[in-house]
Amino acid sequence: MLKQIIYKPNYISIADVKEIREYFDNINDSLAASRGPYPSAENKLGWQGCWDRQLHLEKQDNPMHKILQRLEKDFGNFEILESSIRYLSSPFLPHSDVRSVKWIQNQRKQKTKEGFTILIGLWWDQNYTPGTAFYNCPPKLDEPLYSEKLDILPEYSDEYQEEMRNYSVRKVIKWQSPGDLIAWENFQFHSSCHFGDVSYDREKWMKEFISLETYFR
Repeated sequence: MLKQIIYKPNYISIADVKEIREYFDNINDSLAASRGPYPSAENKLGWQGCWDRQLHLEKQDNPMHKILQRLEKDFGNFEILESSIRYLSSPFLPHSDVRSVKWIQNQRKQKTKEGFTILIGLWWDQNYTPGTAFYNCPPKLDEPLYSEKLDILPEYSDEYQEEMRNYSVRKVIKWQSPGDLIAWENFQFHSSCHFGDVSYDREKWMKEFISLETYFR
C-alpha cells in the first residue's frame, strides 16, 4: 500500500498566516544562528537549503498553539520530533529525512511509530510558484522520470547527473496560496520544486513555511 500524501488548500486562513508571520517577526532571535544554505556539490546551483527559526512553543501567547490543536484533532495526538519555520533559499534535492541507520535503530528502540511530515505555507516570492514533488525509488516505468521534469525540479550538477536515474515522479503538488497544507507519512522521497522562471539567490529566501516532523507512540 502506498503511503499517504495529503494536500489541503487553505488549511489555515490568511488572517492566521498574517498573525503567525507578525508574531515571529517580533521575536528577538536571529536566523544567522541556524545553518542556512550550505554548499552542495550535487546541486547544480552549488548550494541548497534554508534558514530555520524555532517555533518557541514555550511562549503561551504563541499563535502556533491554536494551529497545533487543530492538527492534533485532524492527524491524531502526535509528538513533535523536529519543528521550525523554514526560510527556503533553494530546493533540496530528493531526500527522505532519514538521518542514518543508527538514527532509525534508535527510533525503533524508543518504540516510535511513523507519523507525518507536515508543511504549511506562509509566504513566497511573487515571481515564485512553489511545489512539492514526491518520488518512487527505484523508479516505476509508468511514471515520468526525474530527467523528464527538469523544468520544475531541482537540477543535479554535471558530476551527479546519474543520480536522476534513481527516481520517477510519483506526484507533484502545486501550492496555490499561503495557508495550504501538505503532509505525508514519513520516510518518502520528496523535494521542493517550482513553476515558472525562477532565479535563486543564496542571500535571500524564496518561501516561508511551517515544518513539523511528527511521530506517534
